Amino acid sequence: MSEINKSDFIEDKDINDVFDDIVLSENKVYDESYKEGYQKGVSEPNIEGYHLGYHRGAELGAELGYYLSIAENYLNKSDQAQYSDKIKQNLSTIIKLIKEFPIENVENIDIFAETDKIRSLFKKACALLKIDAHYTEIDRLSF
Repeated sequence: MSEINKSDFIEDKDINDVFDDIVLSENKVYDESYKEGYQKGVSEPNIEGYHLGYHRGAELGAELGYYLSIAENYLNKSDQAQYSDKIKQNLSTIIKLIKEFPIENVENIDIFAETDKIRSLFKKACALLKIDAHYTEIDRLSF
């Protein structure tokens, strides 16, 4: 039998390559794990994420629908009540923003900022109209 020599199993590597492999091993594992996780995410549906998005979207739609109905109602009564132009303009802006609100995912529109803008205009309109039209379900919403 021939003698087993360690050099038969070890490739001739430069010591710098060995150190680079040690230092970069974490990056390699991270990259491989990211690719594996991404492939799983693409290939497997995320039912929980779908349901969360669906329910949050329904809650947001209910809130915006509430604001829209009140704004349209008060704007329709504006001839009888003779509201100021400032109130009419505010109500018209609320209606316009809600009708332009995206109903599908649009990457260049921040729906949270748009929702906050509509909420603040609605609060301003309520203050100008001197009404308390607080949306009672808003306390349950969490974005």
